[in-house]
Amino acid sequence: MSNDNIVLLEIYRQMVRCRLMDERVWLLNRQGKAAIVASAQGHEACQIASVWALDRTKDHFFIYYRDLCVLIGLGVSVREIMLGYAAKDGEPLSSARQFPIHGASRSHNVVNLSNVVGTQIPQAVGSALASKMRREKGITIVYFGDGASSVGDCHEAMNFAAIHKLPVIFMCENNKYAISVPLSKQMAIDSIAGRADGYGMPGISIDGSEASRFLSDVKKKLEMITLSTKKSQES
Repeated sequence: MSNDNIVLLEIYRQMVRCRLMDERVWLLNRQGKAAIVASAQGHEACQIASVWALDRTKDHFFIYYRDLCVLIGLGVSVREIMLGYAAKDGEPLSSARQFPIHGASRSHNVVNLSNVVGTQIPQAVGSALASKMRREKGITIVYFGDGASSVGDCHEAMNFAAIHKLPVIFMCENNKYAISVPLSKQMAIDSIAGRADGYGMPGISIDGSEASRFLSDVKKKLEMITLSTKKSQES
């Protein structure tokens, strides 16, 4: 079996693990045993493929409350995640002192400090700025939903990142609803990626259910970011 097929098989294995865990957590929520749950169903392919496209040893991951699969892709165990939902000590991000999958883990290079919509986006840009100033090779990726793309923090962060040519990927997981508000009630455009032109940065739309294509396209973006950052540091 080729290396590419081995990677795709592992991505699929992690996708299935995430879906089964998500379904179990929802059952616990309905039983009153897991108080706060935000489903990741339908987001498995894009989340896990994005992790595999990056380098988990040096890149930084700023997630939001729906990114259960990112944690699984980063190597957080099912047991550790379940400890968070059960509010038990031993959960690696906050020792279950925050909402489930909230907090930070240096060993996994993951940060999720707040469930307030959009706050992680400028934080991620700050991380990317630090990497550039230190001349580190790591890239920061920040995850958010279509609802967060409508808040001020998102626009300010993208503008700052574009001006300073920072090594950051803005990954909008567009599931067409901001909690209960449909996309058509949020914005008058069809493609959120089209907003990137307004900041002077490239933007693409990818089918988040196609793991192999997502993996390939994110890798291409990484090459562009690495080249742009290198030129910026040399200037």
